Amino acid sequence: MRPSASNRSRHSLVSRAALPSCARIAVFLCAPLLSSSLLADVVVNIGPTSIPRGDAQGDGDITVSTEHFAVAFAVDTAPPWGVARGGIIDIAIINNGQVGYDIASLADFMPNNWSAWPSSYQKVNIVRQSSEEVVVETRRDWGSVKLATRFHIRDGDRKIQITTKMVNAGSNALANLLSGYVVWPDGGYLFGVPGLLGVEVGAANAALADWSAAYDEDWALGLHAPFASVTTQYGRDRYLEHSLGPDDSIVFEAWLQIEDSGSLAPFVAEQIQFGDLDFGTLSGRVVDLNGGSIANPVVVATRNEKPFAWALGTASYFDMRLPVGEYDIYALAAGYAPGLSQLTTIEKQADTHLDFDDLLPPGNLQVMVIDKEMRTPLNAKITLDGGQKMLVGYLGRNKLFTELSEVGLVRAKFAPGDYEIIVDSGNGFVADAVSMKVRIESGESTSATAEIVVQARPEEDGWYSADLHHHSDVLDGFTAPQFVLRAQLAAGLNIAFLSDHDSVVNNAEMHRLSGIRNVLFIPGTELSPSWGHFNAYPIDDGKMIEIDIGSSPVQKIFDEARRLGADIVHVNHAYSEYGYFRNLEKGDSQNGNSAAVVPGGFDDRFDLIEMEPTDNRQALERTWRLWNNGKKIYLAGGSDVHDVWNQQSGAARSYAFVAGELTLDGFIAAMKSGNSFATQGPLVYPEIIFGSTIVRNAGEPLDLVFVVHAISGLRSVTLIEAGKLSEQRDYTGDSEPLKVSFSPTPVADTWFSLQIEDANGKQAYTNPIWVDVKGE
Repeated sequence: MRPSASNRSRHSLVSRAALPSCARIAVFLCAPLLSSSLLADVVVNIGPTSIPRGDAQGDGDITVSTEHFAVAFAVDTAPPWGVARGGIIDIAIINNGQVGYDIASLADFMPNNWSAWPSSYQKVNIVRQSSEEVVVETRRDWGSVKLATRFHIRDGDRKIQITTKMVNAGSNALANLLSGYVVWPDGGYLFGVPGLLGVEVGAANAALADWSAAYDEDWALGLHAPFASVTTQYGRDRYLEHSLGPDDSIVFEAWLQIEDSGSLAPFVAEQIQFGDLDFGTLSGRVVDLNGGSIANPVVVATRNEKPFAWALGTASYFDMRLPVGEYDIYALAAGYAPGLSQLTTIEKQADTHLDFDDLLPPGNLQVMVIDKEMRTPLNAKITLDGGQKMLVGYLGRNKLFTELSEVGLVRAKFAPGDYEIIVDSGNGFVADAVSMKVRIESGESTSATAEIVVQARPEEDGWYSADLHHHSDVLDGFTAPQFVLRAQLAAGLNIAFLSDHDSVVNNAEMHRLSGIRNVLFIPGTELSPSWGHFNAYPIDDGKMIEIDIGSSPVQKIFDEARRLGADIVHVNHAYSEYGYFRNLEKGDSQNGNSAAVVPGGFDDRFDLIEMEPTDNRQALERTWRLWNNGKKIYLAGGSDVHDVWNQQSGAARSYAFVAGELTLDGFIAAMKSGNSFATQGPLVYPEIIFGSTIVRNAGEPLDLVFVVHAISGLRSVTLIEAGKLSEQRDYTGDSEPLKVSFSPTPVADTWFSLQIEDANGKQAYTNPIWVDVKGE
């Protein structure tokens, strides 16, 4: 089971950048700090927030607290991802006067999805304040559109009413806009919109309700957005698709609901009240098959075979309101096998009683993973296929990682049943996964040993790996630092790495955890304006981001990376919606001016270009063009993992050659010099190290010799010269190391690289071997 987010180590998040003069709070107050004696009223605080691990650290930031919650508004502090100031960037639960940790990254209005937000002003005012209510108003522009958003916070209410008026003050009509509200949690789990669980982008007409939710064991955030026609980002974003003509206006209204438990029942109750829906009450008791009490049962209601909501019970008892209709109801508990569902009709103003007495208590599972040849323990990921996958995230997961304290060992409680265990050490790069069948009995212990056949040991030849794009639980990440490290070790990576958006706050914890296993750690950050993302690493200890990333040109961002101590600036997902190269080319195609989309335009003061786990054709071809122009900017592999339980750490990685003892400086120098390759699976060992320059006479044969190893089987090896296919060798799935030789005869200065494909379609991309021809 993933630890509750309350166990995380975070301090401050986004940059404490200097505030432009156009964004100032209009009301200055001397308010007391949050305290239990004042929490019966609505209290306003100006200055750095007192929310633990809160992001709002500016002198003009506003924190508003009630007896139930505290929220902080970005006035001085720059919000994440280049969003204009004025929204909520911190949310904390308050219980009995105690302020909890920050559970949110952003709750705000978006004028058009996550497109760039050109804004010349942001003005934040407290327009109404009393002990019973506070209204915070944010006025901003988005190009020619004027936006006015009000956040209405009332004493005793767990909801914040949010309204936004959007006015097109320009002369051109705006078509196909996606406008609405976003709520992005810090960590936890996503439920999304009822009826659209697991749907990244969906239409509202397929939903069972108009609210969406994110949650953890001790909190839940719900967004009631009755206007929304589209949901994206798995329910974090709720939009209306619309157009806005010149001088036209539109008003949006939503409610942000903040709850102090991982139950979704309060959102259903509010939906019933908002919609004046007919409803009934469901209640009952949950015990195990032996009649034993269950401390915190979860009772799930499904509708049309899709999860609708759940109630979190106490001391075996539960209750919840439901709109009238037919539901399947079943009970869950951590580690227990669920019982049978019960078909129930909820009738108007009726009390329905259901008891559950067939939950089967958990059993214990222990798995030991070892190297079959060396008989030593191995880091690994263990996936249990079988049983019932838990709907509610905090009740348990079917994927585990071996312990940090005991190499190769996994211990966990699981629901009784028959399972296939898939044990993966090396992620298909150096070893194939193995599987075994186990039966877990209630109340019993089951042990198993998995023997992994390690087929490649690149480090023995001086090749060391790292996944050079990885997130933890900051902003849009869902992985606590210890699980980042455990996932990277399980993937067979030699060096740990972290690059959270505009943040370095988890780097110290990652460094501490890496020390437990005597693993080198590269501390990084992902500088993330809306038009391009850049990893900067390694970052000097103690240095924080000091510029406003969202409003800075590329030159200032690159300068900030170097000030932070970064030897490497690395262009991430270059052709994604928020990729640097894509947005440069977008500006060029629209009006012949890349700076129209990317502030500062093209700047070549970066060192590496990312190869992702997916198709890299565009980024690779752009890199080849840079090499043809003599630019020694090289390739790097990064997987951009945010959630290690649903994404694969190390799915794209770099292997760098370091002669002698592995050191951080040696690895960074090798990456910067191009002595490396990026890969999704295949491995390659050159006789002439990539990034090297060799000198030849014109027409003199050049011997290029490589050992290529694809443990899933080799399909092809392609020699590239100066960005063009020179020669291709096809294979029939060989899984043993193969010697591959080419003998080109260059007549002018050039370069050669390899593109390798395995039987699964996974690619490896090498950096170039440069050739200087005498007399050229």
